[in-house]
Amino acid sequence: MLLLVLSAVSPVMSVYVGGSAVLHLAGTGAALAFLAGGILAALFALLYAELGSRRPGAGGVYPGLAALLGPGVAQGYMFMTLVTAMPLIAFSALGLAGYLRVLFPALPQLPAALAAIAAAAGIAMCNIRTGALVTGLFLGVELAALAVLMWVAAAQPAIPLMTVIAAPVMADGTATGIGVLALAVLAGLFWCGGAVYALYFVEEMQGGAATLGPVTARAGAISALVIAMPMLVLVPALAARPALLGAQSPIAAFLGAAATPAVAQAVSAGVIAAVFNALIATIMAFARMVHAMGRDGALPGPAAGLAKRLSRRGHAPWGATLIVAALSGGATLLGERWLLILTSGNAADYLLIALALIAARRLGEPSPYAAPLHPFLPALALAVSAAAVLSYWLDAETGRPSLFVITGAFAAAWSSWHLRRRSSMVNAVKPKGP
Repeated sequence: MLLLVLSAVSPVMSVYVGGSAVLHLAGTGAALAFLAGGILAALFALLYAELGSRRPGAGGVYPGLAALLGPGVAQGYMFMTLVTAMPLIAFSALGLAGYLRVLFPALPQLPAALAAIAAAAGIAMCNIRTGALVTGLFLGVELAALAVLMWVAAAQPAIPLMTVIAAPVMADGTATGIGVLALAVLAGLFWCGGAVYALYFVEEMQGGAATLGPVTARAGAISALVIAMPMLVLVPALAARPALLGAQSPIAAFLGAAATPAVAQAVSAGVIAAVFNALIATIMAFARMVHAMGRDGALPGPAAGLAKRLSRRGHAPWGATLIVAALSGGATLLGERWLLILTSGNAADYLLIALALIAARRLGEPSPYAAPLHPFLPALALAVSAAAVLSYWLDAETGRPSLFVITGAFAAAWSSWHLRRRSSMVNAVKPKGP
């Protein structure tokens, strides 16, 4: 199970794609961003662990939110997650196609992305043991690529890490501002997080719900460490070569300057394997969420019927996997700006989880796993959520539209649930005809 979670988080993609983005945003402040973001991700994994243990199910966070905050809130969360998850898969597939075009320039991007989604969905339809084996093999390639990157960075001249953290600078040599650092820490939290994926696989987990809490907490800590550590080695080496911070892909540029062409090509192959691996694991995870939605009646009739279908041998949710693949394939047609809008402004996860756990503790409900540091951790999650909302609102180009779209999806699904409930209550009390 840990292999599936790490594969969905995709350490190489988090470092190469996420790390490059944070380097552009905050310069050498990326070291502090991944250090602080990694610590937050590991701490918030404890919240996922407790909520999942309280109400385990293939819907991930959904069963816990339904029980503690109400089914309307849970349905709003699920559809909001769909709005962000399918574009995220599409974005990854298009990124994979872009890397493949470096090796094969004549390869058309859109057909390559659709083929990648189809191939990943085909593997995701296998039983979970086969899926875990395939993703585990790819994960080995990912970790080897990160090890090579750290080895190359550690062998280069570098500024001391504490100096880099204490005095971060941008590519032009100016000091990194506090506001930019705050945004960078939120980005570091996003790229280091991913413990929630463990919750989607609980119904197929060896040991079941009893082991979910410790596994989720462990997955969160390991993911954060595996992703943050390479950045803490790499950024001091980049700080000694400030000209590379302004490159289109600072990490690739660093490898090109510090390593032999053969090493750089080998790592590029690792990046391709990592993105495809993440496609498989995320499709597997979100297919189980869609399966839970169909099983619980949250989807319309025909979609619910398809989402509930399981394979006879491996009991994999092949119908839900088809739905996820089709929606993700359609999302590849939206264009980069809309994909960024739909994946950028989700600030509700930590907010809703914190509120749910505060409610559970007030009710005195027992739990197989209880997160430590209560109520500090929920309060910290609420503060981070507020900071995220503020940062998205201040970003008028992408963050604010994203906030409107994703919040609108939540409100529409929440309202729809309450309208259906009211309608069913009215029909129940109508007098029957003669």
